[in-house]
Amino acid sequence: MAGLDKIIERIGQDSKVKCDGILAEAQEQATAILDAAAKAAKADADAVHAAAEKEAKATIDMAESGSQMERKQTMLAAKVESIDKIVDAALAKLQNLSDADYFDSLVKLAGNYAQSGKGVMRLSAKDLQRLPADFEAKVNAALKDGTIEVSKEAANVNDGFVLSYGDVEVNCTFGALLSEQRDTIKDKIYQLIFA
Repeated sequence: MAGLDKIIERIGQDSKVKCDGILAEAQEQATAILDAAAKAAKADADAVHAAAEKEAKATIDMAESGSQMERKQTMLAAKVESIDKIVDAALAKLQNLSDADYFDSLVKLAGNYAQSGKGVMRLSAKDLQRLPADFEAKVNAALKDGTIEVSKEAANVNDGFVLSYGDVEVNCTFGALLSEQRDTIKDKIYQLIFA
């Protein structure tokens, strides 16, 4: 999990700049919504006050409560959208690493997720075409126990790899790893940009 923590840390650091832009945009949108809601509430309050003071007070109380709830819902939606954009941007960044960095990441993942015994690593057809000649040797050097053979047969994945140990498969695609850790990643991003 240390490799994943490093990836998560790198995602957080690399995404900080994007987070600031997304956060600023979300804050501008929230301010515009609050301004519009405040103007609408004032206009409603003035019209109701002219009709009857008692009815106006009840309407104002209801408008304020609704405005606060709408504000909270809008802010929450903006935060969730911002975090989702950051996670998606991080996944895109991982998928678009240079060949050297990409395959170095795969070596680290293999070191973290490999099991003991002899395993078979299946990569995407795209990755098999651009596979460095010394990749299998680097993977095996990163293992604590066991060996991994890189299959010439492509897996039906876009990135990362699938490790097979007989009937047991370990899905090490970036999407699967991010999905597995999505809540933890979102919590860390939330703490970075909203705490």
